[in-house]
Amino acid sequence: MAIQSNAGRREFLRKLGITFAAGSGAALIPQLGLIPSASANAPGPYRALVCVYLAGANDSYNWLMPRDSELSGSRYDTYRASRGGVYSGANTAGLAHAFTDILPISASNQSDLFGLHPSSTDFTATAGAATGMHSGLQSIFASGKAAFIANTGTLLSPITKTQYNGGAPRPAQLFSHNDQELQWQVGMGNTTSPVAKYGWGGRVASAVAGGNLPNGLSPSLSIAGSARFLIGDGVLPYQLSSAGVDRIDNYIGGTGTNNFPSQRRSVLDDLLNDSYSSPFQREYASTMRRALGVGEELFGLLNTPTSGDIQTVFPAGNTLAAQLRMVARMIKISRASLNATRQVFYVRYGSFDLHNGMFAGGQPVATSGHGALLTTLNQALGSFWTALEEIGARDNVTTFTMSDFARTLSGNGDGSDHAWGGNMLVMGNKVDGGKIFGRYPQLRIDNNNDAEQDWSFSRGQYIPTTAVDQVAATLSRWMGVTDSTALNAMFPNLANFNSSDLGFMLP
Repeated sequence: MAIQSNAGRREFLRKLGITFAAGSGAALIPQLGLIPSASANAPGPYRALVCVYLAGANDSYNWLMPRDSELSGSRYDTYRASRGGVYSGANTAGLAHAFTDILPISASNQSDLFGLHPSSTDFTATAGAATGMHSGLQSIFASGKAAFIANTGTLLSPITKTQYNGGAPRPAQLFSHNDQELQWQVGMGNTTSPVAKYGWGGRVASAVAGGNLPNGLSPSLSIAGSARFLIGDGVLPYQLSSAGVDRIDNYIGGTGTNNFPSQRRSVLDDLLNDSYSSPFQREYASTMRRALGVGEELFGLLNTPTSGDIQTVFPAGNTLAAQLRMVARMIKISRASLNATRQVFYVRYGSFDLHNGMFAGGQPVATSGHGALLTTLNQALGSFWTALEEIGARDNVTTFTMSDFARTLSGNGDGSDHAWGGNMLVMGNKVDGGKIFGRYPQLRIDNNNDAEQDWSFSRGQYIPTTAVDQVAATLSRWMGVTDSTALNAMFPNLANFNSSDLGFMLP
């Protein structure tokens, strides 16, 4: 197989790039975008953030709920009334959970009692013939290793309902999935700031990781495709699938007589190692070589049982669990074999846009409708928590959820609609757990109470009292961005809020 001309080389590279984008090598393309040269990591113990993005807007006021009393005037009674009553065959428009279905939790910093969705129990994971017992979110919270941050959302600055109605500045395109997801991923309520071209996870990675690892691996990694969240200044995410590295078909080793993989690879190496006059061609070839090298090294590490496998049983058929299993495997090899010190991961699970089907008639509320999604989430997080113990990384990894926004307290007949502030979870040994941070709303429809800082609109869309900027800054501090000037540069609106550290992370 001869190389006939520079024009032929260029055409081969062009077609090869198209092949990667369209076929089995698609996962390589994001990390081919002018990857910066490797540089030494910042010193210090390994730490990682794992973002679990709940796409479509999780109805988080049915995830974390009041559970003080069924008596008239209790917080649970207000929740039940605002949600149209308890769902039942006789009240199919109701969105509240029955008091007895809510799993009780005791938040040590709250005088009122709360509870979790009935899906949040301990469980047994099954994968083939293997089984494993895992803690659910109720137990993890009770052990002091998980916390909730209440009524969090995108903001430009604190805003009351009166100010909102008077036209005070607020995030653009509220209640829009795409816009609000983007604002959560950039960590601020606007996307016009120059730093908003980067995601806040990528900005953290850029600040603390010191560039790519010596083998070229980016400090930001996605198991769920492209994400603005992971892009930083000089940082582009490396993408894997739940199955690992997707190598280029028919270009790797072997002695097959049909596709000639060794010969194909030899030609590819000749093309990539050739001298090119164009800077673009040289950079493309250099980037391709690094991407191939990273992919092949990771493939080898992940497929060596002693280095890249874990024994924790993750539930079969759970796509989020499969993503988190790959995160656990990458953390294991990154610490043991690649000498990583800081990493940021992104996984994603969708279908939370439940304008209908919040409950399913005649089905258990814990495992149907919204409950089916939260069961998947609970079992994925519980299995991941066990895996972190297996690899000795619970002190080193903080996992948190993000979602577009919460949903209306009042229903639309079969579901809920787009709202604003909602509840998020943070989990890890370094989380000051067993607590609810922020201000949990009174869950009243159309409320305007400045004394309680409790503001909602006509269907119970709550104005957030904690900004995503504050959450992101708190996690950034834990990752090593401790300088106030640096934090304010990373989050330009942070100075508008009364605290850049919400206190949910331990040193």
